Amino acid sequence: MAPRSRRLPRRAARDRRREPVPGPVEGSVIRPAVAGDIATIVALRALMFEAMGTLAEQISDMAWQQDAARWLQQHLHDERTHVVVAEANGTVVSCAIGQVLDLMPAPGRQGEGGLVTNVATFPRHRRLGFTHAVLGVLLEWFEEETDVELITLNATEAGRDIYDGFGFVASTFPEMRLRLERAVPEED
Repeated sequence: MAPRSRRLPRRAARDRRREPVPGPVEGSVIRPAVAGDIATIVALRALMFEAMGTLAEQISDMAWQQDAARWLQQHLHDERTHVVVAEANGTVVSCAIGQVLDLMPAPGRQGEGGLVTNVATFPRHRRLGFTHAVLGVLLEWFEEETDVELITLNATEAGRDIYDGFGFVASTFPEMRLRLERAVPEED
């Protein structure tokens, strides 16, 4: 077995989750999400699904939106999840979510992996640096606060350039999906 490549030690523990940083435009900050941001993050998630080509009637379904809000409420303070938002003049305009996944070791990777999801910015605030800023803070969290060695994401064509700029590369093997149809339990 080849020796593991040498990694830089994590920096001294500091809770970066609570430290807002200046955003890309005057009056903006990048900060961890709080419970009051949940509805806006779900709206941004809907926007992301729209960009991915999801049908409008599926996006407007309130059931997934309520489930997403519950998921956020449960995971906002989970140490293996980090939700970052960009706020411009008091309004959330962009977000990104990172999750640490417990992966089986593989050649060249010994453990935890990272997943980036829900990268979205409202159209009016695009091309101002918000997406780049939230992603940068999220990747800094992965680097400084986790043991993640490999981070994955799914990119739309419009987002590819941003991810390329951070060093993400296309995977040799594209993601494939299989949807298992589950029977809906009947109510009594």
